[in-house]
Amino acid sequence: MSTYRRRVALAVAGFVLLTTGTAALAGGADTITVRERQVDVNPGETNPCTGATGTITDEEQDVFHITALADGTLHLTGHSTVAITFAPDDPTQVAYAGHETFAFSEAGNSRNFVTTTTSHVRVRGTDGTFITVAEVAHLTVSATGVTVSFDRPTLICS
Repeated sequence: MSTYRRRVALAVAGFVLLTTGTAALAGGADTITVRERQVDVNPGETNPCTGATGTITDEEQDVFHITALADGTLHLTGHSTVAITFAPDDPTQVAYAGHETFAFSEAGNSRNFVTTTTSHVRVRGTDGTFITVAEVAHLTVSATGVTVSFDRPTLICS
């Protein structure tokens, strides 16, 4: 997960925590939807397949849904679609353009917590090569403190 996405997830989670008490007192479900669009420009990035440095530009669209129930249960989901480009600092290197999707879901109450994130990036180079990055991560914490977690990143240079 990118630093930006971690910051967004933490900000949304913080918002959820602040609204939990209000929703619990309201006696019903409180739901909000947040939509965001932004362009992120990230210079100094490294192509993981060639080592070339350059600038990654993301044109991102995000949707988050947050539901807080009266019993203290929280549900948070988010999805992003991103047009992504990599412009190398050295114009003799390969440039890339493609698409990224990112989704996360988390649910919790006073006893249990579960969260899952998935991301998939596929970009095509000006030389016909592809870079594919995928990741699935999951965390569950039960009422007894039992924790189950995994993180499966994949990088394919072809």
